[in-house]
Amino acid sequence: MAKTLLTTLGTGDYTETTYFFGEQRADKTCYVAKALCQLFEIDRIILLLTEEARAKHWGRLQESLPPQVEKVAKAIPEGKTEAETWEIFDVLVDGIEPNSRLLFDITHAFRSIPLLVLLGAALLRKAKNVEIQGLYYGLYRPGQAETPIIDLTPAIRLLDWLTASDKFISTGSAVELGQLLDTVQRDFYRQQRPGKGDPRPTRLQSFGQAIRDISRSLELVRPVSLQEDLRKLQRHSTQELAEEVGQFAKPFGLLLQSIQNSYSQLALPADQKEDPRAQVQKHFQLLRWYVEKRFTTQAILLAREWVVSALCLCEGIQNYLEREARQGIEHQLGSLIPREEQLLGDLPATGSLIQHQEQLQSLPPIAAHVPDVQQLAKLWSRLSEYRNDVAHVQMKPKSLRSEVLESFVLQDLLPKLEALFPELTRTEGELEGDPSNSR
Repeated sequence: MAKTLLTTLGTGDYTETTYFFGEQRADKTCYVAKALCQLFEIDRIILLLTEEARAKHWGRLQESLPPQVEKVAKAIPEGKTEAETWEIFDVLVDGIEPNSRLLFDITHAFRSIPLLVLLGAALLRKAKNVEIQGLYYGLYRPGQAETPIIDLTPAIRLLDWLTASDKFISTGSAVELGQLLDTVQRDFYRQQRPGKGDPRPTRLQSFGQAIRDISRSLELVRPVSLQEDLRKLQRHSTQELAEEVGQFAKPFGLLLQSIQNSYSQLALPADQKEDPRAQVQKHFQLLRWYVEKRFTTQAILLAREWVVSALCLCEGIQNYLEREARQGIEHQLGSLIPREEQLLGDLPATGSLIQHQEQLQSLPPIAAHVPDVQQLAKLWSRLSEYRNDVAHVQMKPKSLRSEVLESFVLQDLLPKLEALFPELTRTEGELEGDPSNSR
């Protein structure tokens, strides 16, 4: 794929200078675009310019460029209004082919064009899979024989940090942040050879992997393995890491404490990691986290299993993961729902439930552990139906609307579980009698 340079020209009188980048120097010229073509072996140049700039510079620039370079001029307005600003943006992004290799030069950009270039670069990477190979600025200084070309490419990566940060804040997923940390460390060793004793990143990659593992466990509803992932995060959360972030991944420094706080609330204290009751309480805290992040599917899946785990503990079953024990609890829960209601998948009316219970010789043992067995039956019926509906991904003649599932999770789920299992749904502060944590 051809390497393309997108640049601009104004109406100024440009002075000849020798542009250099690192140890490389270009031939003397008044046009930075010519120097960039020489320094970076450009195949194609796209020039954005107004009618006035075209009349003054386009002919001279064409003559100065190597004959093998394809030259394209695109007319843009002056950008004096919002409509003209968006017209410039459209010209900027529409002229770039998908999967291109692209360099930007903003040396002679004016008004809003530098900002549009930065935003356009971010959009092109995502929408057209364009590889941004550099963003450059020729720092001309009057009276100086040579002019350095400044690499502003890290500014584009700043937008990556912004996108990844927004995803973490809105969804709790740190996958993209972890990938950026991994990239920072790998790029450092690929581009530099630090001397003995020089600072170097050694912890970013492992911390990035730790937060990716946590995000994966959260996304796939793995509450058991999540605890091990959280312990790894705690081991990596050191002062040395904070110092390394401050030196090599400054944008991440703004989120480091937020990530640690968001995830650490889901972690079991070291002295409680083998305590089944504490584990189930943390699972409920994870469920609350899913609801807060509006993860409807994950919340439904976890809630259904959490009811079984909670009742296992109520029955004195410490190994709540044991399959036979869980099946026994599920059988008791199923016996609370009339057979015809199980077949239809509808919620039983209170009257029919009472009639059904009157026909039973006795309620199952689990009924003794909740304040309202009818509410337990209704909740279990809904959780079973909703879980099955989600799992079958509408591959049946009739399925529930998305709004029904979401409304249940956001409005009904937590209050109903808290009413049925008050001791297992309290936060640590509430269990200790801390009034500041009361709900």
